Amino acid sequence: MNFWNNRIWLLIFVATILRLLIALCLNLGNDEVYYWTYAQDLQWNYFDHPPMVAWLIRITTFNLTVHHEVWVRAGAILSSAICTFLIYKMGATLYNRRAGWYAALLYTSSFYCSIIAGTFILPDSPQMVFWLWSIFILIKISQSSTINPHHKRLWCYFGIIAGLCILCKVHAVFLWVAVGLFACFGNRNWLRNPWLYIAALISFFIASPILLWNIEHHFITYTYHGSRVSLVAAGLNPIAFFRELFGEFFYNNPVVFLLSWASIGLWYRNKKHARKKEFSLLICCSLPLIIVLLVLALFRETLPHWSGPAYSCLILVSGVRLAFYPKRRANQLIIIALSFYLVVVIAGILVINLWPGTMGKTEDKYTTGKGDVTLDLYGWNETGRKFKQFYLADQAKGLMQANAPIIVNKWFPASHIDFYLTAHTQQKTYAIGPLFDLHQYYFYNLRKQQPALGSDAYYITTSNMFKTEDLEVNKTAFEKIERPSFIPIYRNGKICKYLLVFRLRGFKG
Repeated sequence: MNFWNNRIWLLIFVATILRLLIALCLNLGNDEVYYWTYAQDLQWNYFDHPPMVAWLIRITTFNLTVHHEVWVRAGAILSSAICTFLIYKMGATLYNRRAGWYAALLYTSSFYCSIIAGTFILPDSPQMVFWLWSIFILIKISQSSTINPHHKRLWCYFGIIAGLCILCKVHAVFLWVAVGLFACFGNRNWLRNPWLYIAALISFFIASPILLWNIEHHFITYTYHGSRVSLVAAGLNPIAFFRELFGEFFYNNPVVFLLSWASIGLWYRNKKHARKKEFSLLICCSLPLIIVLLVLALFRETLPHWSGPAYSCLILVSGVRLAFYPKRRANQLIIIALSFYLVVVIAGILVINLWPGTMGKTEDKYTTGKGDVTLDLYGWNETGRKFKQFYLADQAKGLMQANAPIIVNKWFPASHIDFYLTAHTQQKTYAIGPLFDLHQYYFYNLRKQQPALGSDAYYITTSNMFKTEDLEVNKTAFEKIERPSFIPIYRNGKICKYLLVFRLRGFKG
């Protein structure tokens, strides 16, 4: 036992150090910094997601007293460490400690589990803890043949943890879809168990703030997401489908992806331990979400990381499958998966931080860097320092009023501006534009004092995100928009993008 426990703790330690280094080397991405703004104004729900990620950031930044990327991401890194241990224990429960060890290694080599949800702070980060914890409880319930006090407690625990999972991300309702499917096709005794329904009520009660918030706000969250995934009047979109499929292939690590689907084949053919009811339960926890997303991708744009929790269940099945392989062959597959993971991570960090200039457009200052996705994670600290100098120079020359607000038209780069720029200048941001462009910034407006009539403001964006239609939005609110000042941002000695600073004159209200 100590042999395997020592191994898993060493793996968690090494993986955590690597994730901390990644967090130190990269600026916050668009989504991460947007969720940081959630933590500035704690609510029971937000435009895009439930509140758990905001609560987590509030905790890891010590009630926002620490302003640094690593502390914002600390909740994700801690969550990933917990998940690695959980999946090890689950694998050991399903078969043996070797299976748990293989599952933990596969989990660590998955880009979704280890980076997207395990280093970057997203609603997925806390969700993965509660998702795996919920499934661990379901496995224990499936192994219990009698309704005794322990069995009843397990259903109550599942109701609580599944409810908390939904408070992370609404995708977690698929946990209850899995329960329903398994109850209908795997163990019909569950349907006659009153504690299943008590657990459902517990989950509903815990997740009810999401519903209450949406009732108060006319279900705006689902109006928005419905417009993204609705199949009504949507034509076939094969490009989106293959993008989703390739995204799942890459995000989960090609080795993990292929092992996962091979493990489904093992379950389907009923070989070896695939007859175990726990395996059928894991399939119920994974396939419905994957299938739904692939069907949606035939018609609408989807994001591959949405299926990440489903693949974590298949990682468990894959860990057990590897435990049946000859040790040498299993180790070879693990080494390939981890090597691919490390190569991509190291290459990604080097490209993001050291690529000379930009991989995007360079034709003119208004569009420099457009198309370069690496710039979301680079250059914002330099941007904040340079804008502070620009802002203080404007104050000294009397070009702008003191504490002139910054106008934003979209939730990005508005969140970067809030985290990296106004932290230096103490300015307020105020959002102008359509609700579906502003997202939660629309609601932030309601808690801020509107700029005074006739006052001036800044409009700030970056050349890789600049759109001329954004200026049209600002023209409706201000008398005059001056030509922008271009502040160059460098990467490895060459300009990678510009910060565009417009002075807006005469706020009309």
